[in-house]
Amino acid sequence: MLTLAACGTTQTTNEVASSSEATTQATTKMITNPNGEEITIPLNPERIVDLSGSTEELLIIGKTPVATMSADYGNPEEITPTIKDQLSADTVNLGWYGFPFSIEAIAGANPDLIILGKDFNMDQYETLSKIAPTIALPYSYYDWRERLTFLADTFGEESKKDEYLAKYDAKSAEWKQKLQTAVHGESFAVIETYPNNLVIYSNKGAAEMLYGEWGLKRTEGIPDPEGWGGKQIALEALATVNPDRLLLMENSENKMVDSKVWNNMNAVKNEKIYKISNVDNYNYSYTAMGRMELMDRLGTMILEGQK
Repeated sequence: MLTLAACGTTQTTNEVASSSEATTQATTKMITNPNGEEITIPLNPERIVDLSGSTEELLIIGKTPVATMSADYGNPEEITPTIKDQLSADTVNLGWYGFPFSIEAIAGANPDLIILGKDFNMDQYETLSKIAPTIALPYSYYDWRERLTFLADTFGEESKKDEYLAKYDAKSAEWKQKLQTAVHGESFAVIETYPNNLVIYSNKGAAEMLYGEWGLKRTEGIPDPEGWGGKQIALEALATVNPDRLLLMENSENKMVDSKVWNNMNAVKNEKIYKISNVDNYNYSYTAMGRMELMDRLGTMILEGQK
């Protein structure tokens, strides 16, 4: 009888241990960061601090951070306009994700998970890891689709990601059909102005939308891009680039109108210029929700000839 009782006790203990292990497996997950470190994260974090600029992607998969660096590029004291109405008034604004952040403010948010971007502030990873488990995203700020997919896979929210991407791709396909008919094969350039130089884009941000998603013609003579999708050039270098149409992301200090090279471009002479600010470029071109809004804005401008 004692033997039977002991066996019964052992079985019950094992069942409890097995049940406890199953519960642990259901609420946490082990992932490997790009540096090779394995970390355990909560599958349903309640207090996410997003330092990566991925708050839009987190909202799509149903994860709302308590602190964010998805701030307005032009006014970092405000949340980026794409999501400012979707966050609580108590959400801590830590500034724009490309700027340094306050460790004290992050710790004060009492996070159970921190998400750090690939391109900025990676030197703070060890310090952040002492505050809470810290995911180091393996994708850059301009890889919005890959970031969304990674986060959805990490938290088991693939269906929400798939639903959003299906909606995005369907809308993009509609614009592609409308615009390819309207522009008659004319070429485009995507240029951002700065006080002392220009950036000409090839395959990231708005350029990815025009050339990749919509299949519009990229002007010949555009230099090969660097890894972030563009190339800094002097104004004089535009002499070899002559687009029929131009998406201009304009800095308030733009002085190109005084340039003969600028005024000799077909897009300028024919008044086929579509303008947004460079603030809008960073607020809308590199994130999932921003891209959805930018798509309608650019498509409408091109279709209606808005300058």
